[in-house]
Amino acid sequence: MPRPADVLASIRDQLRGSKSVALGQFQIINLDLIKNVAGSRWEDLKSKIFDVSEAFIARRLQPSDTLFRCDEGFLVIFDTERANAAEAQAAWISEELNRFYVGDEIFRKLKVSSRALRLDQTELAAFFAAQGVNQVSDTKPGDTEGQKEEQALHPETLRTRVAYEPVYDLTRQALISSFCLPVRNVGGVLRFGHRHEYPFEAHVTAQRDFDVQMLVLDALEACWAKGHSAAVCLTPHYRTLVDPHDRQEYYARLRALPEHLHKAVTIRIDGTPDGAPISRLQEITGTLRTLKIKCLVQCHTLEFEIECYEGCGVQAFGGAMKDLTRGSPIGSELHDKLAQLVARAARQGADTYAAAVARRTSFMVLKELGVRWYSGPFIAPLLTRLPLVQPLSLALLADRADKLERQAAPLPAE
Repeated sequence: MPRPADVLASIRDQLRGSKSVALGQFQIINLDLIKNVAGSRWEDLKSKIFDVSEAFIARRLQPSDTLFRCDEGFLVIFDTERANAAEAQAAWISEELNRFYVGDEIFRKLKVSSRALRLDQTELAAFFAAQGVNQVSDTKPGDTEGQKEEQALHPETLRTRVAYEPVYDLTRQALISSFCLPVRNVGGVLRFGHRHEYPFEAHVTAQRDFDVQMLVLDALEACWAKGHSAAVCLTPHYRTLVDPHDRQEYYARLRALPEHLHKAVTIRIDGTPDGAPISRLQEITGTLRTLKIKCLVQCHTLEFEIECYEGCGVQAFGGAMKDLTRGSPIGSELHDKLAQLVARAARQGADTYAAAVARRTSFMVLKELGVRWYSGPFIAPLLTRLPLVQPLSLALLADRADKLERQAAPLPAE
């Protein structure tokens, strides 16, 4: 990363006569709440808190962003291409940083401070001088003591990555989107999605959803900025979206997207419990409809009461085939239950999807039942980068062989 002087020089080159820079680029993340909670212990803890906070914030930025350490907080200069989303991103980082230190109970009672600045060249230089700005060192993840301490304090929030599971649309005969799954390395074993969370705590799950959302939407914006068409289906857990505060933060990032990208984003709600209040489901889906973002619902069983989502405008209901068949062909009993799910979804005005499809025979049966969307090893392997929309004829897909072998992990074990 460049030094402060380099940043100033670069900004001068970019301005070329302009009086100010992009509004959202400059964000302050201060530690006032943490300082207040620490009280008289602040001076003793300050150095360690800054070291850990530095690692915490740096992990949640892109390489093109610049992080500076000030006397009482941090200054983040976001890349110009990310200026529109910078305010929401900084607010999210600030809130998660405070949650990390003071816990949910105190955090919810106190207000978090995060603000955007509009600065010209002279004001920016003066700000650097007044705040005692020092640029955070350019280190690799895991190299700093602060990163080690953060992981020791809160290991479940770290090292989330994304696996893209391409989705095939039978109607359009094309790979049109991707399920975006969180990936974790747990004791050398890669875990995909929200299953097998331990401990399964709401704030841990929300943190993972926020991490995935940041990585995916940044990739989506970069892709469209280059003139390429891509679409994503985020997979937040019900627990993230049912909490009013977490839902507000999650939707804030969606609102920050350019309006033309709303059509390229779908939300798949995972983990809806049996008996979930209809009023909560309407709250979750209502904002998405306002944003013109479609939503899917993951059913944990074929008997899942999709009727609880009546009137919520759900585009499709579905689930993971590997959990239903265990790698075996679809039997008559399962066939009948699948047919019932498709019919029940149709009565709700919704389609259906099948994830983790591995057999050609399963694909053909599901096609005859009227399932519209598919993912899984038979369709396409998991990817580490956001794939583009691309045609795939039904004839070509129907001639494929089964993909029953275990998929190679898309990310190396750490």
